[in-house]
Amino acid sequence: MRIKFRHPKFSHVELRDGSLVLHSMQGEARVLQENVDDVAVAVHKELVRIVGFVDKAYAWHFSGEDDLQVERIEFGQTYGGGGRLIHDGLGNSHLFYFVQQSLGHGSQLRHQTFSEKWSTPQTVSINVFGEPSSFSASWYTDQYLHLVYCGHKDQNLLYRVYNLEHRLWSGAVVFSEERCSYPQFIPAPGGLYLFWQEDTAKTVLKVRYKKQHWSQEVLVSSGERHASSVGYRLAEDRWSVLWVEETKFYQAPFDDWSNRNEVQRGDFDYAWVVEESLTIPVYQSQEPGPAVEEKAPEVPEPGEEVTSVPAAVGTAPERSEKEEEAAQREKAQKKRESEEAKLQAALIEQAFRTLQEWEKVKEDLKRWQRELKLPEPVDLVPLIARLERLERRCLNLQQSQEQTKKQTEDSLVQMEQALTRLRGQLRDWEEERKTKYTLWDRVLGRR
Repeated sequence: MRIKFRHPKFSHVELRDGSLVLHSMQGEARVLQENVDDVAVAVHKELVRIVGFVDKAYAWHFSGEDDLQVERIEFGQTYGGGGRLIHDGLGNSHLFYFVQQSLGHGSQLRHQTFSEKWSTPQTVSINVFGEPSSFSASWYTDQYLHLVYCGHKDQNLLYRVYNLEHRLWSGAVVFSEERCSYPQFIPAPGGLYLFWQEDTAKTVLKVRYKKQHWSQEVLVSSGERHASSVGYRLAEDRWSVLWVEETKFYQAPFDDWSNRNEVQRGDFDYAWVVEESLTIPVYQSQEPGPAVEEKAPEVPEPGEEVTSVPAAVGTAPERSEKEEEAAQREKAQKKRESEEAKLQAALIEQAFRTLQEWEKVKEDLKRWQRELKLPEPVDLVPLIARLERLERRCLNLQQSQEQTKKQTEDSLVQMEQALTRLRGQLRDWEEERKTKYTLWDRVLGRR
C-alpha cells in the first residue's frame, strides 16, 4: 500500500511486506517500523503524522516536520483493522479503528483525539460492519466532525456528528436503509459531499451534499450497470467523481451529476492521496514522457560563405543517431502502452465476468427466496398464557396441600397428647379404686 501526500521533504509512505517505509523527495527511503499490518497518514501544513498499526493493543505514532518522533498509542484492546487518521481545523488529530466486541458478530468502532497527548479510547458505536471500507470521517467548516458507517446486520448507512467542545457523539441517523458500502466524505469549497455505493437491483453510486442542511440522495451512476472502482479528481480547483460501469469509465463534475462523460481509463493512474486532511482514492492524470527535442539543421544566411564543409557533413550522422534513438524510445513506449492496454482490457474483462457471475448468484438467491415458503408462524401467546395459569394453579394447590398436611400433623400430635393424658388418668383411677375399697366393701357393694 502506498499513500502520497504533499510535503516539502517527504513524498509518500509505503507499507511493503510488513515494513513501514517513508520516502523523501530526494528518493531516499527510511524504514520506520517492521511487522506493521496497517498504516494511516494525516498531513497538516508541514506536520506529518503516521500511525503504524500492529496486531497488538497498541500502535506506533510518528510525528514531526523533519525528524519524526515516535511514541506508542495505547488501545486497551487488540487492534481489529480499519485504521483512519484525520486532522480538524483546530490543530487536533482524530484516530479511528476497530476492536472486537465481546457480544455479537460486529465490531466496535473506537475514536481517540490528539491535542497535546492522546486521549483515552472512546466508543463511537457497536455492531459496526468491521471492514476498512465501511466507514468514513471528515472535519468540516461547521466545526463538527462528521462520521458515516455501515451497520453489521443489514449494512445500512448510519450518520453521526461529534461535538469537539463537549467531546460527545450524537445519536445515529439512518441515511440509507439499503445495503451500502464504500462511503466517502469529500470536503469541497461548495460543501461537504458524501458518496457511497448502494446494492439494489444494480450496484449504484449515490451522493448527498451538505451546505446548510443535508440534501436528499442523488443517483450519480446510470443505474443500468454495476458501478465500481470509484475515485475522485481535483483539477483546476474543481472536484469530479470517476467510476467504472462494467467496460465503461465515466467522469462527472460535482453538482452536475447528470453531466457524466465517458473518458479513457488509460489516461489516469489510481492512487491513495492525502487531500483536505483525508486519505482518499484519487484518479491522477498520467504524466507525459519527456519530449524529444529535434534541432533543425543550421541554414547559412544568403551571401554567407560556408567555410567548413567537413564539419557540416559530420553533423548528419549525429542527427540520424538521435532520430533513431528517439524512434526506439517511441517504439518502446508504444509497446509498453500496448501491453498495459492489453492488461487493462484483461482485467476489465475479468471484472465483467465476475460481475456477471455475481449477478447470476443474486438472481438465484432471489429465486430461492421467492420459491422458499416458510410455514406460518404459530401464535404462542394463548399457549403461554394457559401454561402460566396452570403453573399458578399447581402452585396454589401445592401450597394448600402443604397447609392441610401441616394442619393434619398438628391435629394428630394434639390427639396423641390427649390420648396420653387420658391413659394416665385411667391408670390413676384404677390405682385409686384398688386402694380405696376393702374386700367387705366390694362384697357388700354387690347388691
